[in-house]
Amino acid sequence: MNKLFGLSGLLLARSVFASPVFAEDEGGWRPGPWRDGIGPGWMHRMGAIDTNDDGVISDDEAADQVEAVYAAMDVDDDGELTEEEFMAVRMGPQMGRNEARWKTMQERKKARFGEMDADKSGKVSKSEFIVAGKARFEAADTDKDGKVTPWEFRAQRRGW
Repeated sequence: MNKLFGLSGLLLARSVFASPVFAEDEGGWRPGPWRDGIGPGWMHRMGAIDTNDDGVISDDEAADQVEAVYAAMDVDDDGELTEEEFMAVRMGPQMGRNEARWKTMQERKKARFGEMDADKSGKVSKSEFIVAGKARFEAADTDKDGKVTPWEFRAQRRGW
């Protein structure tokens, strides 16, 4: 159970999926455009991945994040992610406001699991997960300098 709570925190930093930031008001939680001076939800995650606070994500920081997310997702600690473990992770608030969008996102997530499962074993090994994470980092690092800037991060998240 503690691992699931840790996973929630790690997923705030994960750049594999986007979700809004929430601000507390008298009516409960509501989407908020800014929190802690960092910006929209996915930019908040960039700040969490950038552990040395230099304004960019290095390849080492990205690799550390991918390994931490994998460890948190592998709730039974068997060294492999099942599709069930991967799909059980909630990305974003999913408050049921747009069921069609949620279904589409779940389909994309399931497809990503299949893409990561290179040997088609029905499970994703840590090695397969790291390969996928590295590919995402390299795709985001458009100038190939080994760092992802806020501009690159934003472009990747928005599909520009």
